[in-house]
Order: sequence, then structure tokens, then C-alpha cells
Amino acid sequence: MGDFYINENVKTFEVDEKAAKKLRKKYAKLVKKNGGEAGSKTVIDFFYDEKVEKNTVLIQGLGVSVRGSVQYMLNELNYDKRFSKYKIYVRTKDHSDATVKEYIKKNNWTRTTTVPKGYYKKLESCKYIFTESYVPYQWIKKKDQIFIDIWHGTPLKKLGVIKNGRKAHLQSKQQKNFLCTDYFLYPNDFTKDIMYKSYDISTLMDAKALMLGYPRTAGILQVTEERTSEIRKQLAPNGEKVYAYMPTFRGYLNDEETIKREKEFLEYLDERFEDDQTLYVNLHHHISAGLDCSQFKHIHTFPPLIDSYELLTATDALISDYSSVFFDYLVLGKQIILYIEDYDTYASFQGLNMDIRDLPFDMAHSKDEVMEMLNRGKDYDDTKIRSELCAYDTAENPAKLCQLFRDDEEGLVLESHPKNDKKKVIFYSDCCREGKETQLLHEFANQVDKDHYDFWVGCDSEKTKKHVDSAYPMLHESQNISSEDDIRLSSVGAPVKELYLKGKIDFEKAMKYLIHEYGLIPVQQYGYSHFDTFVIYDTVDPEMIISMSLMDAGSKVLFITKDILKEVEDGNTFMGDAVRFAADYCKVIAVTAIEDKEAAEKLLGADWTGKVSVASDVEGLSLLIR
Repeated sequence: MGDFYINENVKTFEVDEKAAKKLRKKYAKLVKKNGGEAGSKTVIDFFYDEKVEKNTVLIQGLGVSVRGSVQYMLNELNYDKRFSKYKIYVRTKDHSDATVKEYIKKNNWTRTTTVPKGYYKKLESCKYIFTESYVPYQWIKKKDQIFIDIWHGTPLKKLGVIKNGRKAHLQSKQQKNFLCTDYFLYPNDFTKDIMYKSYDISTLMDAKALMLGYPRTAGILQVTEERTSEIRKQLAPNGEKVYAYMPTFRGYLNDEETIKREKEFLEYLDERFEDDQTLYVNLHHHISAGLDCSQFKHIHTFPPLIDSYELLTATDALISDYSSVFFDYLVLGKQIILYIEDYDTYASFQGLNMDIRDLPFDMAHSKDEVMEMLNRGKDYDDTKIRSELCAYDTAENPAKLCQLFRDDEEGLVLESHPKNDKKKVIFYSDCCREGKETQLLHEFANQVDKDHYDFWVGCDSEKTKKHVDSAYPMLHESQNISSEDDIRLSSVGAPVKELYLKGKIDFEKAMKYLIHEYGLIPVQQYGYSHFDTFVIYDTVDPEMIISMSLMDAGSKVLFITKDILKEVEDGNTFMGDAVRFAADYCKVIAVTAIEDKEAAEKLLGADWTGKVSVASDVEGLSLLIR
């Protein structure tokens, strides 16, 4: 590292659940003795207090429901005798719990229980965690837990950091979830490639890529001819042709405008349908509540007691637009009509990962064309695109996926996420606030040797909202990992911190226990990712400085900025204690201005005289990561 002073006696930290549990009891008594009270329980309480129970599965479905892919997984988990000793928990909320319980009873899922309350307790005690969206950011994964993420559809729309607009810093939940995954499902190579590009973290992921079709498409393939015939009789008792209409939500329109648009379209179809034609509609819940389909003669909403994917097997054609449901419907080989009269507007607003106009399906640019195509029927060849996008779709998808809950990988198509030999380096810059540090970081990010370094800018998703002008274009031009720096100490940790802040116990005594809580924050933010160099570059949050200094990294660098020095000068004792604590866990302490060197060394104490380094230009920052 050039002429920089290297701390050869760097302290290290490793999560020690046993030691933490002993200290928790001791410090709970200390809090009570000093007149304090236990705080509210947080995920840290559950991390230390709950044991991981074998044969337990916690599922979070899209919209906290059990429809779609989750339904077919729950069938396997409840009906297969190999899971007879398992306990299956499904995340619900107050608005969905009663409906899900009714659905559980209807399907005779006797091994399944809803979790409307106490979710964090289950997150820290279940062996297998499963999601098709994301689990709460606050979750701290234990090393012996298995996390499976299947996402929720082939990504036609742009996602993550490549989404239009200056929103690359708002991906904290997804990025953290992906960094914690053990298995990530990709239904096709297109999805895999897009997801790799969309979140900037594929080379950090230790997850295995599971090439497998979604359980819900298996739901389509599992439906027997007899069941399809039964559904068709319900939908079309007089033998009518049956169509489904499933449009996506249009973010560029408000709900009122969308309802008006959909009503006009449905009125048009209803007026022109013959008596042997009927349409079943499934609109976004914001829209369906404002549109009464009972006014139509030939148009109805999806029946609530028929599974949506079973219903699709009984249709003759699907009308959609930019909804990924058409990727699922493709497995049937039936007619797909994409009504894209607003293509340019939607693509500009949302951003798309492919030009769907290149797909072989029927493309309608007007209501008349939709009607004409329905009457004509399918007359195109989709064999090639079906072989590409449905390559892993079979009726066994749910059974294969559920093998992972038995730690069984036999017969599964598993791949590694992309790895490289580059050094992994991250500069954490809080909110990328206006000033010299951000300007220098931007210059450095533009010049970093990307042939030898995987480089990221780290930032807080909420704080950066106020500083987008200085954060961009840097956060577009470089890889970034956003986090949520809302540190919530446990029912013991929070009052211990208060005792310190009130002067009732000293910093050293407080940190003897709090190190076990602050040491979990990097896991909460980055999972068990390993960086070769972690630079605590620009933050004035003492708790973040402590937490990041405890991260598992090859080397850590702490910058003492003018803002930190000003906080200490203004009497922020916590800041001073935090910086001195963090220095012992860092390999290099640096400033970006030579005039700050003396003040930084004075802050750290006599042992650091002459040992704080100056990195005031791109060359200096480059030396730090070598």
C-alpha cells in the first residue's frame, strides 16, 4: 500500500452466538440495575435467542398469498409423505390471513400454518426460507439456514440498477436478498442473463443457479384433460370459445385513467363478441375494484374458486401486453395476442429488456386488430421461442424444487454464478453528499482498473434520495450496492447504548456486549459476502463506523473526514469513541486533506502520531486498494 502506515495488529471479529447469549443475560441485569428498561424486541433478539429447527420451511409468496407458484409447492409439501414431519409456515398479513387460512383448509394443507404475527421469530428459527419476492431487509441470515429465491417472473421489464431514471440506489432489499441466497431459480437463460446485469452483484453471489421452470407453469402442465374439460364447462356452458385478458399495471397512468382505458376496451369487445365468444378478465387489484364486469354480456372476472393457471388451460387464447404472464402461457402453445397500442410510451416509461415486437405472437395496435386476431385464431409458429424460454418447464417443477427442502440436489440442473479473480473492493459513501469526498470518489471510480478490480460504491438507499445530483452519474457508471442503515439494536442492546450515552457506563463496558450486535449489521446488509478491501469512506454515523469496522474483509480502511472531526469538535462523544474503536479493526486510517492529518491523529491518541495517511487524489485512493 505504498507509503501508507499499515496497522499490523488489526483486531478481528467473528459472530459468537454462545458468548453473546451469556452476555445478553448479564447486561439485561445491568440495565435493570441502572434503572433502565428492556426495549422492544428486534430481529437481533431473535437471531441470538432462537435456534434453527430442522424440518421447518417459511414461505413468503408474492402479495403474501398462496396462489401461483406457492400453491403448487404447498401441494408437494403437504401431500408428499417425505415431508410428513415438516412444519410449513406461510407469511401473511392482516388483510390476507383469513383468505389464506380458508384456502389452506380448502386444499387440506394440514402441515401448513399462517404467520400473520411473529414473522421475525420464524425468519430466525426456520431451517429453509423461501421467497418469490423478497424477505424483509432486517432479516439476519444464520449460516446454517438455506435461502431459496425464485423471483416472480421472466423479466420483460427493466429491473434494478439498469431501470430508467436515477434509482440505482433503491435496490437494497433485492440486492441483500440475492447476496443471502443459496439457490436462485432461473426459468430460462434469458432470465439468468438479465438478472445478472440488473443488480450489480452476480460476482459476489455464492448461490447456485437452479435452471428450472416456475412451479406455476408446472401447474398448467399438470392439469388433466378431464380437469380442463370440467373448468371449460364452468366457463363456457354452451361451448363458447374462451379467452383470457391479463394486462399489466401501467405506472404512467393513474388509476382513474387506467380504469377508463380498460372499460373502453372491454366495452368495445363486449359489443362485438358473438354469442359463442366469452372473455375472462384478471386486472390489477387497484383497477379491478373500480371496474364492474357485471355490466357486460360476454365478459366476466376470473372465478375466485378456480386457480388462475388451471383456468388458462381451458382458454383458446390469451390477450395481454407487457405482463410476464404470456411467458407462462407460452408453454401451452396457444394463441397469444399482445395489445401494444401504447408501446412507445410504455417502453419509454418502464424500460424493457427485449423488444417484444420481435416475438412471433400476434401484435395488436388497435382494438380492431385485437378483434380481428381473435376471430382469425393462431396462424404463427412459436416453436423456436418456446424451446428457448420454456426449455426447463415440466410438470415436475414443484417436486424438483422441493427436493432442496430435503437437501437433495440429485437430477437438478445447477450452475455457479459468474466468478472472476478480480479483487473485490467497495467504497462506502453513505449518501454521496456534495463535497470533495464525493467528487474525488467519482474521479477514482472513472479511473479504477476494472480489469483487475470488481469495484462498487456503497450507499444508503434512503439518505441518497436527498443527494441524487451529486450521486449520479457515478452510481450508473459504477457498480453500486445500496443498504438500509437503520440500525435497530435489540431489547438489551438499545438500553445498554442509552446507559452509555447518559454516562452511566463507559464506552468500553458498553462495547463488550454491543460488539455482538453491531457485528451483525454487516451480515444484515451484505450477507456473508467477502470483500478484499472495504473502505469506510464517508459517513458521519458512529454506529455505521463501528459496524463496518467489524465486517469480515481482507482489509479495511477508515477515512476520518472533516465532517467527523467537526462532530467531535462540537462535543459528539459517541463519534470520537466510535472512530477510536474502529481504528483498531482497520488496516489503514486516512484523510483526504493534509490539513486534517494532525486533527485526526489527535482524535485517535498518541499511539497514532504520524500514522494517519493522506489520500487526497486518485493516485492515493488507488494505492489503498493494492
